[in-house]
Amino acid sequence: MKLPNGFGSVYKLSGNRRRPYVVKKTIQGRQKPLGYFETYETALAFLVDYNRDPALLSPSKTLFSEVYNLWKTEHFPKISESAKNGYINSYRHCQRLHQMVFVDIRLGHLQAVIDDIRITGAGYCTQKKARSLMEQLYKYAAKYDLVTRDYARYVEIDRLVRKYQKRPFTVRQRNKLWRSIDAMPYEIKHTLMMIYAGVRIGEYINIKKTDVKLRRRILKITKSKTQAGLRIVPIPKKLLQYWQEAMTSPGDYICCRSDGSKHTYDSFRRQIFDKIMKYFGFKHTPHETRHTLASMLDSADTNKTVTKLILGHAREGVTEKDYTHKTIRELLRAIDRICA
Repeated sequence: MKLPNGFGSVYKLSGNRRRPYVVKKTIQGRQKPLGYFETYETALAFLVDYNRDPALLSPSKTLFSEVYNLWKTEHFPKISESAKNGYINSYRHCQRLHQMVFVDIRLGHLQAVIDDIRITGAGYCTQKKARSLMEQLYKYAAKYDLVTRDYARYVEIDRLVRKYQKRPFTVRQRNKLWRSIDAMPYEIKHTLMMIYAGVRIGEYINIKKTDVKLRRRILKITKSKTQAGLRIVPIPKKLLQYWQEAMTSPGDYICCRSDGSKHTYDSFRRQIFDKIMKYFGFKHTPHETRHTLASMLDSADTNKTVTKLILGHAREGVTEKDYTHKTIRELLRAIDRICA
């Protein structure tokens, strides 16, 4: 990656080294090493942090690709792997902008990226993610006085067309799962645990046993696609036994394969969720387990704040210390009421 003049450089040293990347910068006419790092990303992040003087970024020379690389060193450590992959894919779609000077980019150039995406057959979601990346980069560029006008806010994308209406599990379907535990105990128990936790698959397969506190009947979601998704989730009394059994199963995670290895999204769907759908003749997506809990909470007239905390829709910045004993008691009362 070409960095702005005077910004410094990141090099990879030859040989087998524990920290092969070195950060160098010209100081008083001589290039001096500032530190050694295990990865390029951590080295570049250090260099960005070292160069806090916005004047080092020249509006007339800084490229779109340079803004992206500098932005991601600050932003990526704060987000999930899935969010990172989304931004990386969006950046690939912006290929026509990579070598353009950022300040020279106009609305037409940004709109052309959306047109490129549309030509590939991708729809609303891909276009929205690309626009989100543009908005993030313009915000970053404005912080360092690279631009005075935000063209990303004017980018137009296709309207959302819902091809599939989300349908929660019905009361009859949930009762069928409860009654049929003995038929497929492993698969049904994990499906029920997922329904009453209101978590996404990505969150569920990343729940470590150390994240589960059985005595307090809570679990901590430590990996989520959003910052607000990092939360504390109550465990219903009726499901406590299933969580206890999962804690004694092989592996470090609450839901593992028979050999104790961690499930992937695909293996969870194939070996658990899709198996249940086929056995009972249900037609649901994994995300509809989350919609099911939201629907049950709504039907029970649960306090909106409690619902948001359980589902991870609360304001960003809610941390573990914001969950007081009183708050956790409210979460437990709410989940026990709908899982009686």
